[in-house]
Amino acid sequence: MNNGLFITFEGADAAGKTTQVNLFKEYAKKHFPKNKVVFVHEPGGTVLGENVRSLLLAVSKDAPVPKAELMLFLASRAQICEKVILPALNEGKIVVADRFYDSTIAYQGMARGVLAPKDILALNKLVIGNLTPNLTFYLKISAKEAMARKKKMGEGLDRFEKEKADFHQKVCEGYDFIAKKEKKRFHVIDATRTVEDIQNEIISTVNEKLKKKGH
Repeated sequence: MNNGLFITFEGADAAGKTTQVNLFKEYAKKHFPKNKVVFVHEPGGTVLGENVRSLLLAVSKDAPVPKAELMLFLASRAQICEKVILPALNEGKIVVADRFYDSTIAYQGMARGVLAPKDILALNKLVIGNLTPNLTFYLKISAKEAMARKKKMGEGLDRFEKEKADFHQKVCEGYDFIAKKEKKRFHVIDATRTVEDIQNEIISTVNEKLKKKGH
């Protein structure tokens, strides 16, 4: 049983999720003891995970088929949980993850249609046991807004970012589905607000959660 705090950031591509993780990282450097907060991202975070990340995100003619895609995500997750996340939580640290298993439900479950959400959860339990985030920030954005933002980003989009509008619509619907099921864990944020407003809400929510946890 760990006594740490596990926070995840979720949302469709271009919702501003990674931007907010990086801003929180800067905040943590100034306001938390050194090494108190551990930041990870999925897929990746370990040597094996980064190799998997390259396979998953590369725009290639030999891209993973949906079932292989799902299994690669699970392999990366198994590695980072055992090597990084669980040890940190067991030491009472705060772990902040840029994506976790909710992404698998939204992308491979709802958008790809590989398995039903309950079956994806069952696979995840096999891989990571009962590990569940204490708090999940869901940066909510419409598929239309996401597509508009990606057009502005131009070149350099990964394989998932290049998917068509209907795929991203299903991803958004997937996250909305999870948020309704996981109301106690999910903190939904309107991702069309200013970066500063979103950052302030995240910091305030984390600090409130820490007080309740006795950190």
